[in-house]
Amino acid sequence: MALSDFYTGIVSPTLAATTATACCSVVAGTTVRLWVTGIRVEVGQTTAIAGNDLLFTLARPGNTMTGTTTVTPNPHDFSAPASIGTFYSAWSTAPTVGAILARWTVPQTTGSAWTEYPPTLMEWQVPAIANAAANAGLHVFCTPTVVTSTPVTIDVIWSQ
Repeated sequence: MALSDFYTGIVSPTLAATTATACCSVVAGTTVRLWVTGIRVEVGQTTAIAGNDLLFTLARPGNTMTGTTTVTPNPHDFSAPASIGTFYSAWSTAPTVGAILARWTVPQTTGSAWTEYPPTLMEWQVPAIANAAANAGLHVFCTPTVVTSTPVTIDVIWSQ
């Protein structure tokens, strides 16, 4: 029996630079923490040739970011209340890579995928710090090794 409600936020950015690009952010409110329990990534149709990679990074912010565009997360239980977490896909001040919590390298080829579920009680904590405050949220960044338009789909799963 689950002890909390679970939500999945899904984004599908297209990468076109060899710098760490912020792809999505999950941010808690000021009074409660969230726990990221899984991350799934998949590479869409790309012309990148074999031998190139995408480095996905889960990190705390290195700056004070301000999220502006939200994505409504999907509750795993249709009767769950609205998530107290906010899932961002765009920012007026984008996050930069701060303290790195995890990294995954995925081939930059069509159909490549990776799923990471940390062991129970080892989830990544989203601190009780709201949007536009220092240290707010957890963020997924992606750094391609070659500049080729590469669509990716990223699912972030959290509990509250």
